[in-house]
Order: sequence, then C-alpha cells, then structure tokens
Amino acid sequence: MNEENSKIRLATIYDINKLTDLHCNSFKPEEHVPMMLGRNYVKATYKWQVLSKDAYVLVSEKENNIIGLVAVCDGSFTKAMFVACLPEFIQGLLLKPKLIFKKMLWKRLFRRPELTRDFDLKDDLIDFAQMTIGAIDKNYRGTGMFCDLIQATKIFSKNRGSKAIRAGVYKKNLSSRRVFIKSGWVEVPEFETEDTIFYVSFFDKSLAIRFGINL
Repeated sequence: MNEENSKIRLATIYDINKLTDLHCNSFKPEEHVPMMLGRNYVKATYKWQVLSKDAYVLVSEKENNIIGLVAVCDGSFTKAMFVACLPEFIQGLLLKPKLIFKKMLWKRLFRRPELTRDFDLKDDLIDFAQMTIGAIDKNYRGTGMFCDLIQATKIFSKNRGSKAIRAGVYKKNLSSRRVFIKSGWVEVPEFETEDTIFYVSFFDKSLAIRFGINL
C-alpha cells in the first residue's frame, strides 16, 4: 500500500452505509446514472455487490474509515443488478419522474458490450471479470491508492477463476486512464464504445493472444 497505515480488505454488509457515503461524495448526478436515481438506489447496488456470490467489493481502510473502493463482478452484471435493485429503481423514478425521458439513463443502464471484431459475444466474454465502479476519497486522490486497489482485483479475480478482468473508463476521465496504463493494463479497442475505453488485465495467455495481446 502506498498510503501509510491503510489496508485493503473485502467489504462486508456492515460497510454498506460507508460505501454509499463514499460513492455519493465522489460522483455527480448529471454524470452518473446511479446518482440520478438517488442514494437508496446507490445503496442497493452496493448491497447486491457485497452479498452476491458473483461479485465482490474491495475497500481501502484507514483508522476504520473507508477511503477507497473498487467493485467487481465475475461476469456480466447489468441484468442481475437491475433485478436486485428494481424496487429502488422504481422509487427513484417516482421521486424524479422526469428521469423517464432522460436518454442517458436508459442508454447507460442497459448498455452491453459490443465487440468490434468478429468475436462471439457470449463465448468471448464468459471468462472476463468486470470492474463496475471505483472511488477514492478526495483527500487521498493521487496517493497511489486507486492503483493498489485495481492491482488487488487482479489477484482476487484470478483466484475466483476469471481469465481476465476488464474495466470501462469514460474517455474524458484522463486521470483514471493514466492509472490503468501505468499499472500495466492493456487498452483493448474491440470493447470501445462511443464514450468508453476499456482496459484489460489478462491472466490467461491464450485468451490474450486471441485479442492480439502478447503477455
């Protein structure tokens, strides 16, 4: 760890409120769909990720305070998370009915990866873990904590049986992109979308070669 006296561990159900607090202090509603839907929806997403057998959340903790987090699913998560958080989703729409007409909400909520080369979507993504979110307390940004967290996900996901882990970063988020590049993650153009770049860390050589990457 680069930040003195901090440690990385798996989050538990007792961390849900702290995870939600960090998330809400890190993102703005106008640029982040869960925030558009409100705190209860954000909290529901973390509850699902902490309790699901197909996901995990790592936190960086200092003096009993959570100052960083990264959440990862073992595979595709959009449908499972949406179903689990449906009551909070409906509640968010009832409180803010204008969201129904917001294209960004539906585009981001139900987006799915689209491979730009001739790959079979189901078969070629089955072994990929997916990083869903990362956040660092504003007082600890630039300390190397985010780098430590994303590197830790490589160990956890490999031990959970994944052959690679991928993370989508908004193209305009240059600071996060630099962290992934510096940490040795590879930009994979096949996953690129209109507003997102994907970085991948491969654990399996044969899978990397299939995507034209030499480990």
